[in-house]
Amino acid sequence: MGDAAAFHDQLVDWLYDKANGTSTENVPIMEFAESVGLDLDGAYTLLWYCRDEGLVSDKGSGMGDPCGILTAFGIAYVREQRRRRADPALRARACRSGLLNWFYRQRIAQVHMPITGEFGQDDGSVWKGVRFTDVEIQEAAEYLSAKGLIEGIEVDQLRGPVRAEVTTDGIDCAIDWEGNVADYLRDQKGYGPTINHGPVFHGASQGGQFAWGNRDVTQQQNIAEQVSPEFQPLVEAVVAILQQLPGYGLTPRDQQDIEAAANEVLAEVQQEQPEPGKLRRGVAMLKGFLFPIAKEAATEEARQLAQHGLDQVTAAIGSVL
Repeated sequence: MGDAAAFHDQLVDWLYDKANGTSTENVPIMEFAESVGLDLDGAYTLLWYCRDEGLVSDKGSGMGDPCGILTAFGIAYVREQRRRRADPALRARACRSGLLNWFYRQRIAQVHMPITGEFGQDDGSVWKGVRFTDVEIQEAAEYLSAKGLIEGIEVDQLRGPVRAEVTTDGIDCAIDWEGNVADYLRDQKGYGPTINHGPVFHGASQGGQFAWGNRDVTQQQNIAEQVSPEFQPLVEAVVAILQQLPGYGLTPRDQQDIEAAANEVLAEVQQEQPEPGKLRRGVAMLKGFLFPIAKEAATEEARQLAQHGLDQVTAAIGSVL
């Protein structure tokens, strides 16, 4: 399933265009499957993966004719991915991590001083279905070099080293932080994954609890497993939303609903291997509550709080998926 499933973002994006952004058209997917080198079995594997992730329905499929219908969640997912794809800051962050991981793989492959530009032909240079540009790669190389994560040969005509190798600090980032450059650098500065006025996590939290309060309810959640550093920004964003609920002006029913969606996300990140589909669905529900508040709330304060919550949770989920 791994190879076929890797095309899920591209498939739902393709389906979105074929179905004109609706959830009413049943679209045969073999044209797409063949374009990425998948046979009939691979096409069904990809379709079923997207179905299990909640992105498409396969009810219109027939024998030997895999077809997909975008779900409402699938449509929202594509729109969000396209928004993120166009965000230069998010792309820069992803390019830095991708390039660092590539340099580490070159070291393991015993490639001496690899050419930085060759990263552009690597599968890791594709993010949200779009390949990084030469300018983005050069800027990422310049940043990694300035932070001491790579070192190499520079020329006046280009930004960053044209040939480079990963440093020992870069190896630590690639191995211990899975190439997450932003989190690694934040940890080196001693900031740590803290949450102001809320839960604070330091290492393993076996048997501990985290809690937060709002006007009517104190939410509590047992932590059965350690929350990985990569999920800390998501935990922080969700807890911040819960802390700000009194400022949203919600009805008791709406407040309960948004709390339930937040609890689902927080419960999932505590699992040993959180499921991306569940996290995406939980975050999509949270954003579904926040979006109308950000646009239509009676007060400017409520609109700003909701927009801040949207921005935080969107950035956080993007850093882990």
